[in-house]
Amino acid sequence: MDSREAWQYDGEGLKTEVLGLARARHEMQSRMVVMITEMFTRDTLGGKGFRAIAQWLHLSTNLEIGECSQLVGLARLFMLEPVVGQSFHDGDIDALKARQVAHFCQHPPKNMSLADVEKAREILLALASKKVTDCDSVRAAIRRIQKQYGNRADGVPAGEDSELNEFYASRGLYGRVSVKGDLDAVNGARLIALLSALSAPTPEKDGVKDERTPALRRADGFCEMLRRYEAAGLGPVEGGVKPHLTITATAKDMTDLQALKDMLPSTEELGYAITNWAGPISLDTARMLACDCEVTRILLDSNGVPLNHGMKARLASVPQRRALTVRDGGCAFPGCGTPPGWCDAHHLIHWLDDGPTDLDNLILLCGHHHRMMHHTEWRVDIGDDRKTRFYPPMSVDPYQVPVPGNTPPTAA
Repeated sequence: MDSREAWQYDGEGLKTEVLGLARARHEMQSRMVVMITEMFTRDTLGGKGFRAIAQWLHLSTNLEIGECSQLVGLARLFMLEPVVGQSFHDGDIDALKARQVAHFCQHPPKNMSLADVEKAREILLALASKKVTDCDSVRAAIRRIQKQYGNRADGVPAGEDSELNEFYASRGLYGRVSVKGDLDAVNGARLIALLSALSAPTPEKDGVKDERTPALRRADGFCEMLRRYEAAGLGPVEGGVKPHLTITATAKDMTDLQALKDMLPSTEELGYAITNWAGPISLDTARMLACDCEVTRILLDSNGVPLNHGMKARLASVPQRRALTVRDGGCAFPGCGTPPGWCDAHHLIHWLDDGPTDLDNLILLCGHHHRMMHHTEWRVDIGDDRKTRFYPPMSVDPYQVPVPGNTPPTAA
């Protein structure tokens, strides 16, 4: 690797160095996929509490969980599609196009023969290896192949095949959420019909033209559709409560009155609020949402942890689950990112052993870590600061040094 500073290169040298770094980056990515593939063949994470290789990689590095999942997903696909994997390792195609081709070859039209799948693989790899080809071109080629084979074996046309549907919603920069999908004709038409009236131009009363772009109008209509669905209470129960947006903020942050702030001397001002899915939001937005909402008052101690309030029932109540969400933020196991709605309320001292259903005896755990705590030698307790601490078995750490559980910003 050339050790010269960037300013020491001429124009041609800069281009050569950047291209060399791009090749080196691909080679490093390729080797990571090879190593992850080998990890699948061994029990490298056995007993260490990690639900998956992606979770371990995320917790052990500064890589985002999405990037870790993509690397692990590539390794899984290449185990099933070694021809595509070899093309990637040889540097002929990049990771994104390799994922597209491998995914198609693993999920071809149901009436496509094995020989035709192999031929399609060759065509797609040849297309993807061209430097002028982007992911959209590969996707278009896949759609043409799917259209060519038309209906499924049971007669359902490709355009109406709901098994080909895809929908992605992922967090991006600044807490924004990126949405992308591909729907069958019927559900696509249903979506467009519902959005039509909600996304129509809305001139002002004085006749001033609606200046919003069509894309912004559709986004506003989609958001309004979500709001109406939520307000109607039609969603199923998840985590013991109906679907809702949870905003957590300190009392001092939520008031502009200095007199009220002075009444809360021990309360920290964070300068932001926390949502249960998308992360931090501004206090102005939190106050706007608080204009029309249900408010659950949760008293916190000096460590920012919800205060105890015992219950006679075995199951955690809705207010208790909300308090657990404030304290744990989701699955309390270190590094696990499972949201609170997908978690169980675990008793530290089991209910059958006269363990109370109160906050000092409850933690949120996802299904994987809930089972792990019941069936392995991992232990957990709540420390003097009333926050969770996990103790690994001796097979993982002979000294069994406690590992702090997850703590959301509002409980820090």
